[in-house]
Amino acid sequence: MAAALGENAVTKLATVTGIDATAVAITTLYTVPAGKTLIPDHVVIRVTSFTSGGKGTQAVASFGGNSATYDDYLNTITYTIAAADVFIRDSVEDSAVVTQAAADVFKISVEIASDATTEVWAVDVFGYLV
Repeated sequence: MAAALGENAVTKLATVTGIDATAVAITTLYTVPAGKTLIPDHVVIRVTSFTSGGKGTQAVASFGGNSATYDDYLNTITYTIAAADVFIRDSVEDSAVVTQAAADVFKISVEIASDATTEVWAVDVFGYLV
């Protein structure tokens, strides 16, 4: 029997919409299935709604599966947003492969909120399972 696409290729594993980048919060993006390990490849932030309102502070976010900080994949990244319909791809480009074990919960942590009037993100998680 052939393995699922998520085990044969880097693929989109999850999409979470409605993430309010104007609020400090932690949001679940993906839960690793039982018996599997997630190797995240990259995330894509899609800005689905934006109203500047004299914005001066950019949102700062981390991604990962380590509880409390959720920053073992991407740690404390500033995302500069000035319009809706912006797509930002972000990944770890080094030799240290970050893995998430079965039942780990991969999350985004907005650590510093944007001061835009409205800034809503959708986040796509890409990776594969072993």
